[in-house]
Amino acid sequence: MARTCSRVVAALGCLILLLAGCTTGSGEAPPRASATEAAPVTSVAEKPTAPDLVGMRLLEARETLRTDGYAVGAEVAEGDENRPIVEPANWVVTAQDPAAGTQVEAGTRFSLTVAKPTDDTSAGQVAEGVVPEVVCLDLQKAQDALRAAGFYVLTSSDATGQGRQQLVDRNWVVVTQSEPAGSSPEPTTQIDLGTVKFGEPTGASGCPS
Repeated sequence: MARTCSRVVAALGCLILLLAGCTTGSGEAPPRASATEAAPVTSVAEKPTAPDLVGMRLLEARETLRTDGYAVGAEVAEGDENRPIVEPANWVVTAQDPAAGTQVEAGTRFSLTVAKPTDDTSAGQVAEGVVPEVVCLDLQKAQDALRAAGFYVLTSSDATGQGRQQLVDRNWVVVTQSEPAGSSPEPTTQIDLGTVKFGEPTGASGCPS
């Protein structure tokens, strides 16, 4: 009887060892993922936003749009849509569509409203025989105001001293006038207008350019 019990105990011991080997061997199943592990989140890329072009020279605004992958659409002169926009460096962006910060697709065409820095200046009321204030006007407007006052002997010069010729009057800003505003010289008096190009320093005149 004792021998029989010993055999039973030995058999049970072998069974236990066999079961232990099955659970710890190379065939062990991989651990399951924790239920608390977060699944990867795929973010949706947002559309880019329109750059802020207001205040830029038109030349700079055009380059910014092209660099950012957009296109230049309509360009309209503020206050007078028929004004030709010949030299983009002479114009400043005053409004844009789409507006700055708006989400836009690549290749979007922007419409720009532009104005010259001198658009807010004028010669005021012109009187016959009285020299008007023409500083801060573009050269063409200055000459028109002086002629309207009866002065026709008009010359212009490069106020920077470089001796450049004023070939296109609307590209230049008047920063000095040889006859002061309000004076009444002879109609045949020569009046010289010192000028600089748009975008150049205007010195003591403080004119926008």
